[in-house]
Amino acid sequence: MNTVVMVGLSHRTAPLALLERVAVPADRRPEVLAAVREAGFSEAVLLVTCSRTEIYAAGRKAHPERLIDALAAQAGSAYGTVRRTAEVRVGQAAVTHLFRVTSGLESRVIGEPEIRSQVRAAFRDACAAQAVGGMLGELFAAAVRVATQVHRETSLGSTGRSLACRAVDVALTDTAATPSVLVVGSGRMASAAVDHLRRLGHRPTVVARDEGRAVQLGGASHARPLTDLVSLMSVADVLICTTSASEPLVTVEGVRRAMSDRAAPLTLVDLSVPRNVDPAVARIRGVRVVDVEAMHDHPGEGVALGQGVARAESLIQASITRHRDHLAARRAGPLIAAMRQRVEAQCLEAVARLTHTTCPPDELVRIARTVAGRLAHPATMAARAAAAAGDDAALLTICGAMDVALTPDLVGLGADKLLTRVT
Repeated sequence: MNTVVMVGLSHRTAPLALLERVAVPADRRPEVLAAVREAGFSEAVLLVTCSRTEIYAAGRKAHPERLIDALAAQAGSAYGTVRRTAEVRVGQAAVTHLFRVTSGLESRVIGEPEIRSQVRAAFRDACAAQAVGGMLGELFAAAVRVATQVHRETSLGSTGRSLACRAVDVALTDTAATPSVLVVGSGRMASAAVDHLRRLGHRPTVVARDEGRAVQLGGASHARPLTDLVSLMSVADVLICTTSASEPLVTVEGVRRAMSDRAAPLTLVDLSVPRNVDPAVARIRGVRVVDVEAMHDHPGEGVALGQGVARAESLIQASITRHRDHLAARRAGPLIAAMRQRVEAQCLEAVARLTHTTCPPDELVRIARTVAGRLAHPATMAARAAAAAGDDAALLTICGAMDVALTPDLVGLGADKLLTRVT
């Protein structure tokens, strides 16, 4: 029976500097997934966001140490620190963690919706790398479903509960009444920031490598190429950076040039991991730099936030139970079918001895199957419970009571076929 394992680092346990070291660039993620497969896992998904890098894997011989090695290998000289800091969750704990992460309960801003899209994207990337089978396929699908439910049915889905929105709110603190705002980037986070700025009555300029995407977000009159960044900073009050470059785009040299002929302060908010605003920029006079470690929930949201979280926890627990029962039914399916066939055969033998009956043969079979279903129901439910708990001793007892031989093709075969099917 395959086991799910999660190994990773998040903002809850690791400083930003360490998260930067393990953040895997998009072009290297297939390589990491391949390394996890080579370490003996049949399936793997790599989730990388500004707040976490986590590997989810499934395999018959699940050795978390191998996953820790795969994660630590990304950190270079910080290898030992990653090994000591990495969080490890196995089995149901890993499942519960994924559901909570996808629903936003483990985010810097509780309930933020961007993480759901990031989990979807991570799963699609794993599918493209042919690293996903049935077990993680069903697990991630269930995680996204409950996250959608949490977003729709709780207060956590309200407008403004997102990392991008919080970044805008932080950026606009202590700025001019009508600040000039730049949003650097063209992805989901940039789009969310632009939307929130517009709701607040601001018209930001979008700066991006992809000029077509910049026009889509900002409009033709508020879209500029990345090459104009320094000149734009010289007249801006606020810059929000949401890019995914591997090196800083906002450099000390560029900011010094932008600040050389101005006295007004400049606020730089960096949502990128690794950071795309050079931390040394903060030493320049008149410049305020804010990174993702400053993004958190407002203390005044306590009561309303607590109610939303409580409802979300309830939805997540119900989803976890459904997922566990579904897997148990899959695992016990062949065994349950064998027990029902055994009882049905016995019923058919008894009915066949009723030679004086006037019932047609098809009706006799229907009667036998109905009786068999009723007789086998208690054992069926017990088998499902034993399969869910991984209690092979109980399965043996049930088989003995039902006069069914417990063979490899009855327990685990159906699950194995499922797990090796690439979705």
